[in-house]
Amino acid sequence: MNMSVSKLVAGAVALAFAGSAMANVSLDGSTTGDVFLNIVDTTNNTSYLFDTGVSFASFNGNSSYSFNLSSDSILTGFLNNSDSYYYSVAAGTNVGGNKVDLTGNVAPTENSATKTGTARGAIGTFLSQAGTVASTSTTSAVLTGAYSWNNSLNEGVVSKNILANPNTPYSDQAGLNTPLAFYNIVGSTVTTFASTWDFNSTTDTLTYGTASAVPLPAPVLLLASALGLMGVVSRRNKAVA
Repeated sequence: MNMSVSKLVAGAVALAFAGSAMANVSLDGSTTGDVFLNIVDTTNNTSYLFDTGVSFASFNGNSSYSFNLSSDSILTGFLNNSDSYYYSVAAGTNVGGNKVDLTGNVAPTENSATKTGTARGAIGTFLSQAGTVASTSTTSAVLTGAYSWNNSLNEGVVSKNILANPNTPYSDQAGLNTPLAFYNIVGSTVTTFASTWDFNSTTDTLTYGTASAVPLPAPVLLLASALGLMGVVSRRNKAVA
């Protein structure tokens, strides 16, 4: 009896730890929104979602952003060289006016305030639903079925309303390693951001614009200064000789 109780307790503890290892992506679909990356595996119709941590409300189109995802085991497990992929970046919320941010391989056309509102609602709903999917990370997840970005009720609604193209309903996307223009749509007014998004599948890096150069460490700068000074002294000695 005691042994059975011990086994039950041990099993409960194991389940508790296993449960604590799982999490849901921390997405905001209803207040400030999120800027998020989606990579779609067109071979098996699943999608990889990454929350950049940059809110829709605070995104600055004149700034540079860089996200290194090479250590994300969810992404590395998702990418398979034998499958076909495309990616897109979007942002929005299901409240707060008719506004969305969206990549596109074609410029937004034929949109209206009503269509923008419909797309905004679809993005917000997608974020809310995707945030409930169990994942080992709070920043990324693999989505399937109705939860995946490439579902007609998610990406299909957004791209058909904002990037009206009857022949290509998912015209917000492009193949990996292809820069995509980024658009801000408020009602029926479209503005193109200055920079483009790009996902590099070799380094698993998502970038917007040009990331600022990393400053050299102080010891390296001191070494460079010393070498420069030695060169000046050497030239002076040669001149005197």
